[in-house]
Amino acid sequence: PASRRTAPNATTATPAAIRSWGYQLQHLDLSRAAESPFDLLVIDPSRDGSDEGTLTAAEVARLKVKPDGTRRLVVAYLSIGEAESYRGYWQASWKKQKPAWLLAENPEWKENYAVCYWDPGWQSIMCGAPQARLDRILAAGFDGVYLDKCDVYEDMRHRRMPEAKARPGLEADMLAFV
Repeated sequence: PASRRTAPNATTATPAAIRSWGYQLQHLDLSRAAESPFDLLVIDPSRDGSDEGTLTAAEVARLKVKPDGTRRLVVAYLSIGEAESYRGYWQASWKKQKPAWLLAENPEWKENYAVCYWDPGWQSIMCGAPQARLDRILAAGFDGVYLDKCDVYEDMRHRRMPEAKARPGLEADMLAFV
């Protein structure tokens, strides 16, 4: 007898069931994303990076159901190795008076800044409080998080930042943060 593949139902989406995926970080069209056939979506948790543009729990729930009624996994993008000036956490005063954890701008990505990811000040923006990025993502109902810039320690070494030279355990620091 021929074997049949069955799609996961609305309650049983699993990584093993993923056969296709979509990745959209800017200009998300919520309706188009919801109507897509993808088994996995990786998206920015905010339409425009701002706190006001953050997707609601209802919008995330809508994205979790494919047009055929089966379950889809929805994962949020989060950069933990660079601060981005277009994010809701960014404070305009940081351009003139940088926090101790904010380092040089990434020459390849305008308005993205390396951070001392081991610093408690940066870590508190990312996780551990209701307004922290990760906590907001989880509260909105995302299935997981795509962590970006976990390899920022390589960039720091390449650019010979004093902070990198002073910290021999950059990789271990990132591992501990993750």
